[in-house]
Amino acid sequence: AVQVCSHPFAGKCLVARFDLPKSYRLVLFGNRGRCATSDKEDRSISYYPPNPKTGRNFVPHTRQLKTNNYNGVLNPKDTGDKLQFASCPGPSERQNIRSTFQYFGLRNGELGGLEYITLEPVTKGTQLCQWYGSGWWSARDIKRQDVGTKRFPAPKRQKCFD
Repeated sequence: AVQVCSHPFAGKCLVARFDLPKSYRLVLFGNRGRCATSDKEDRSISYYPPNPKTGRNFVPHTRQLKTNNYNGVLNPKDTGDKLQFASCPGPSERQNIRSTFQYFGLRNGELGGLEYITLEPVTKGTQLCQWYGSGWWSARDIKRQDVGTKRFPAPKRQKCFD
């Protein structure tokens, strides 16, 4: 469904191999461990393992994510995971995938995963983009910029008219 491609300044990016429908499911997986410092190349995500009985990670009877069960990070480096190469949209772009907060794996286990879905139909050749968070750029002293290219476009924000 997706492929990793060379990107002119980001190194690599994740691109749809064929048209993907809205709500298409993907999983980022990685080895569980400690978070690296932000001066190192890092594609890790926080890991909140699910309840081993229910498989869910929400406060009962709500859609609120439980955050008192933090269990390190999932580091996809050297696992073969492709979703780690999803770009962060630039200032004039928007995300087209997001996490569902459905985690897989066991607390203190070696491997875990996190489900993502497409927010809209994604056409073949388009980059899959997820929001990294506002602090990601400044923590690495990187100026945020658009990641879309002629060959691999990223979804654009809608322009507002007054």
